[in-house]
Amino acid sequence: MATCKFTIKRGQVDLKDVVVAAGAAEAQSDTMSLNIDFTNLTKGEALVLVDEIKQKIFNAPWPPL
Repeated sequence: MATCKFTIKRGQVDLKDVVVAAGAAEAQSDTMSLNIDFTNLTKGEALVLVDEIKQKIFNAPWPPL
């Protein structure tokens, strides 16, 4: 199963800040999971970070790794 993980931290909202690495196996094929540590993260900040990941997927070669 080919997987990848996109990581971005609060306050880092540039496309270059999105890190792409090997991902963990999902329970089924063709699945995407989103984990958010919302300890100090507002909904608005979470949406900005999700948008940056979206832009990374859009602009990077596919598949990502």
